[in-house]
Amino acid sequence: MAQKKIATAREAPRKQRRKNEDRRRDSDKRLLDAGLRLVAQKGAVGATLADIGVAAGFSRSLPLERFGSKLQFLVALVDRTEQWFNQWAFADLQGKEGLEGLTARIEAHLGSAMASWDATSALFLLYFESLTVVPELRPRVAAVGHAYRSALESLIRQGQARGEIRRDVDPVVEATVLFGAIRGAIAQWLFEPRTIDLGRVAAALVDDARRSLAAEPARARAAKGSKVATKRKPKP
Repeated sequence: MAQKKIATAREAPRKQRRKNEDRRRDSDKRLLDAGLRLVAQKGAVGATLADIGVAAGFSRSLPLERFGSKLQFLVALVDRTEQWFNQWAFADLQGKEGLEGLTARIEAHLGSAMASWDATSALFLLYFESLTVVPELRPRVAAVGHAYRSALESLIRQGQARGEIRRDVDPVVEATVLFGAIRGAIAQWLFEPRTIDLGRVAAALVDDARRSLAAEPARARAAKGSKVATKRKPKP
């Protein structure tokens, strides 16, 4: 009986710590959710920490207490949006490699943008504002772009190794071009969501990637070479 009481006494502080940690995670999530909505509406400059605290249902001072500064809050917001995009957009890409993985990733990028206006708008506003009014955020924003380009580059290299993508393609340059097309399409859609059909744009980008990057099958090359040789053969 005494041992059971001791075990119960030891377990109580652990349970309390877990409850406190759960409460903190929940409140942090509510703060970040509110920040996402306000940044999507007003940008990083217009969304104050005080407004975010109130919008989340807490005190005006809680965001500062939790994150230490507005910059750290914005970094956490970028982390949160990147995590959301990775979980939502790329969860179904497991096992897809080479050209198939590349085209699936293009579709996933654009599909995830359409899935959450707030997340997409907030992330892109942070991209733009890191170039001007919040330059301290630029390294974190650049890291997001670098990670996405590196993923595209890796898939292009896989496709080349598997004989699916042309060998003369520069993976670094092509990844930059593709990511530029993806990011540019999403930016245009944010400006004109009623005019631009991002689903059709995604389909067009996938078709363009297949046409421009796919390696020509060996048999087709051989047949083409045979036709050329036949045309050049002198008549008897």
